[in-house]
Amino acid sequence: MIHSGRLLLDGKPRIAAAITDKDANDVILASGADVLEVRVDEFSNREEAYVTEQVRRIRDAGLPMILTVRNDPAEGARLAMEDVIKRSLFVAAIALVDAVDIELSSPIKADVIKLARDNGKLVIVSRHDFNQTLADEALESTFMAARIAGADIVKLAMQANAPDDVRRLTAFALRHQNDHIITVALGPQGAITRLAFPAMGSLLTYSYISQPTAPGQIPLKVLQEDFRRYYA
Repeated sequence: MIHSGRLLLDGKPRIAAAITDKDANDVILASGADVLEVRVDEFSNREEAYVTEQVRRIRDAGLPMILTVRNDPAEGARLAMEDVIKRSLFVAAIALVDAVDIELSSPIKADVIKLARDNGKLVIVSRHDFNQTLADEALESTFMAARIAGADIVKLAMQANAPDDVRRLTAFALRHQNDHIITVALGPQGAITRLAFPAMGSLLTYSYISQPTAPGQIPLKVLQEDFRRYYA
């Protein structure tokens, strides 16, 4: 079991909804999401004062929050952002959230992890590949590197280009089902993993309320209906 602030991950399948400053609190509350992934990099304004105001507003919805600030297009950012700005946004909003997501490849990874530790926040260290699913050896070395870096949870999101990619990522998830992981196969081929991988140890699966933030995401209401059907 992993617990940080309002965030409790105890093995029960849970859905994180990716949101931005465009999502109103009444819509967030009505969504029934278990966790919010606050995509600060998708905000219409990324000045510190505005970001802090919006994160505080979203916090009033009363749901657990993961702070995510992507700035590398290779890791899913729509727009590039300097690392110094990215770090300042983590500093500005850290007290308002329950967890942070920082990329394994980020040059400021150590700083963000220390910031999270100093503030008692959960650390997700993530690795995204929107082109391919890494080979087995690379998946394992990535997992170990994230653990060594200080991850409480290791997140691996890999593009599935063929059914074999899904099978290999499934095998990885099963090998590490008790190791505090989040695993997802990206793209249309991997859509099934957003429903199935929570049964294989993935602590969260990701969806969206108004706009997808990754290929293959299933709308929240659709995924919730599937969860009620298969995880009753």
